[in-house]
Amino acid sequence: MKVLITGSCGFIYSNVVIYLLQHTMWDIVSIDKLTYAGSLLNVPQCKRHKLYIGDICDYHFVKKIFELEKPDLVIHGAAESHVDNSIESSHEFVNTNVIGTHSVLEAALKVHMPKKFINISTDECYGSVEAGHSKETDRLMPRSPYSSTKAAADLLGQSYFTTYGVPIITTRCSNNFGPRQHQEKFIPKIIINILTGQRVPLYGDGKNVREWIYVKDHYKALQAIMEKGIPGEAYNISSGIEKQNIDVIKTIFEIMNADESFLEYVNDRQGHDRRYSVDCSKLKALGWEPEYTFESAILHTIGWYNANKWFWKKQ
Repeated sequence: MKVLITGSCGFIYSNVVIYLLQHTMWDIVSIDKLTYAGSLLNVPQCKRHKLYIGDICDYHFVKKIFELEKPDLVIHGAAESHVDNSIESSHEFVNTNVIGTHSVLEAALKVHMPKKFINISTDECYGSVEAGHSKETDRLMPRSPYSSTKAAADLLGQSYFTTYGVPIITTRCSNNFGPRQHQEKFIPKIIINILTGQRVPLYGDGKNVREWIYVKDHYKALQAIMEKGIPGEAYNISSGIEKQNIDVIKTIFEIMNADESFLEYVNDRQGHDRRYSVDCSKLKALGWEPEYTFESAILHTIGWYNANKWFWKKQ
């Protein structure tokens, strides 16, 4: 089995590369542009992993990789992902998330058709959910430039299944956390600001709700989908752990013995969705269950950032 992974040097998919190398005998081919959020230090260079450095928006580059490698399975994870950055400037989000996805889909259609093409989307595509849980059949109602470009890529992938028969499987995952996540993200920022004696900013009243999943649970979910997922279907991925942002901060403060003087309320983000929550019973029917509690995973995450200061000091 040969798997092509895009976005392999960033947080989530570097973890996926490492997991697959450790737990399967599959060969891994990957693509990364090495933007500010990706690093060669995140992924091992070994006989079973071949990394191509380049831009997925360059169709001729992507086409050549499909011609040379002929992957059995594609995990398309490359994306611009930080909501704040999309609010400041959406150009790179439209380019990478939409045009880049189109390039990879076109290569799968016209150069080499994989057995499965997993198109990574996000729970943010459903928009703010005041009550209940979003299901895979719910209407997509994105509200930020980031989530809108991801929804476009999501629907584009589905159209390639319906129109051309490309074996697309769509995943929509909740917020990830764990080792090697860029410090611009919520949980690493809290940890690193405490370690460096800086105040921790909190948008609005701090009561926005997110579901949190440890990255190890995410890539085990992806393996279940790779092995058992059905083309044409979408699968939500989540832990069922919902927390207000203020409660996440307080948990980390308590573990790290930080007092409330570190907390700084700031003006709310523009268009800030109040709550995301997804129903992942469809994924659980494939035999997957989350293994990590928030408390055990956050302890490990804090320990990793404390022990690997080199990682975030270079950013």
